[in-house]
Amino acid sequence: MAVTSTRDRLAAVSLPATRGLSGLLVSARPAQWVKNLVLPLPFLFGGALSSARGWKLAASGFAVFCAITSAIYLVNDVMDRERDRAHPVKRRRPLAAGELNIPTAIAAATVLGIAGLGAAFLLSPRFGLWSLLYVVLMLGYSLWLKGIPFLEALIVAAGLPLRALAGAALAGLTPSSFLTGCAYLLALFLVIGKRQWELQHAGNVSSSEHRPVLASYHREGLDFLFVVTALSTVAAYSAYTVVPSTLVMHGGRSLASTVPFVVLGVARYVRLVYRRGGGGSPTRALLIDDPWILLIVLGWVAAAGWIIYAR
Repeated sequence: MAVTSTRDRLAAVSLPATRGLSGLLVSARPAQWVKNLVLPLPFLFGGALSSARGWKLAASGFAVFCAITSAIYLVNDVMDRERDRAHPVKRRRPLAAGELNIPTAIAAATVLGIAGLGAAFLLSPRFGLWSLLYVVLMLGYSLWLKGIPFLEALIVAAGLPLRALAGAALAGLTPSSFLTGCAYLLALFLVIGKRQWELQHAGNVSSSEHRPVLASYHREGLDFLFVVTALSTVAAYSAYTVVPSTLVMHGGRSLASTVPFVVLGVARYVRLVYRRGGGGSPTRALLIDDPWILLIVLGWVAAAGWIIYAR
């Protein structure tokens, strides 16, 4: 960990309690909890939401991952606080701005992480193991692996399918290899789009100052990977909707009619990145930058739910 700076030492002794709590909440990234909605998807596609118990388990799993992911974000902000100060947006994060002290952040991360993992194992041992794997992988990324080009993108993207696998374990379902692969391709598509944005829109400072690994990336290579992952995501999901295992699971009903939602969603995000300079935050793109993306996602969920649960 980097040597404590003067700003960090001043924050540790002079930070008002209310300001510290506000900074803690911001650093926990509640807006990023939307990513944890991937966890209930196996419940949806596996038909496990047909009972009150299924809804309760899905909600509990979502809450557990909100605690775990917030703990990881706090650790990451502690490790990156000096580099974040060189970023035009990230410098406003509470730890980088000196609005949250390091001991408070570490204590909160420890409590959230232990509580989240403890609750995960209480809900289901298999769910607990997947949750533990997620924590180990993301801590490894935050502490050591974020400086390795391409591997770091693969690790970040793995967070989405790991949520899906954890959700399947909690629901007591055998995870679909196709659906897990779709989740991974989609996540990689979003991560590559984010790296593109960071490489091009780092402000007046070198992009490598706040994320050193960007020095190893090139715009042409990222463009190629962005297009390839976009096409692969659509192709993989299209195949998933019509493979025999999917048809058997849903009583012969095909999910092919949900494919246009995926095509439109991917196309809107590509447009956001290339024509509107977006992509710096997939979560912001979903919630703020392009409301059409959110509507498309909701339409996809509604269409899939209708096909799976309508009798």
